[in-house]
Amino acid sequence: MSQPLSVPESHPRPALIVVMGVSGSGKSTVGAALAKAISRPFIDGDDLHPKSNVEKMSRGQPLTDEDRFPWLAIIRSTAERVCAEQAHSGEVKEGDRPAAVVVCSSLKKIYRDILRGQHAASTKMPAEEDTSEKHPSGAHLPASPALQTYFVFLDGTENLLMDRMSARKGHFMKASMLKSQLATLERPGEGEDGVARIDIDATPEEVEGAVRKAVKDMVGM
Repeated sequence: MSQPLSVPESHPRPALIVVMGVSGSGKSTVGAALAKAISRPFIDGDDLHPKSNVEKMSRGQPLTDEDRFPWLAIIRSTAERVCAEQAHSGEVKEGDRPAAVVVCSSLKKIYRDILRGQHAASTKMPAEEDTSEKHPSGAHLPASPALQTYFVFLDGTENLLMDRMSARKGHFMKASMLKSQLATLERPGEGEDGVARIDIDATPEEVEGAVRKAVKDMVGM
């Protein structure tokens, strides 16, 4: 098994910036805008689900934590590879910080810890799962400690989230599913470093501005 590229010491420690929150919080829009603002790659975490998860979801079966753990490890490893490729290809200048912006709901603390590169033993890819075709270049390899993870938590009241979801015509997410997500959500606490909470009860421009400021203060970008 090949090892992932590492970021040269001439660059600062690479950053994984995760835009998190329940459905309706605006993760995809905010994440794409942030990636554009800091000129770094944007990754939709849902695009990295292994085949077994995709097949399960297509049958209408909810994913378990055991399904999600390897997927979260894939997200982190993919971000590591993307950051290393930036440095080696010259996409970021020497001395600049490689980074990737990822959208992932990250509702539970253990999910966030896996994205931080912790709980490696519980994120082992099942032996029968072959992800080499979908995730080339060792994207599913165990995470290294090189990547530093930050979270932008898009937070809003249930009424606000429901109003926003109701305005999204044809969206699959139903009211009961939002309630389930809110019940699952373990709000980042004071003991979690590298988390910025952003109140989404504002205009899109104000939210994006607040996110941009938080990332600049927290990540230095």
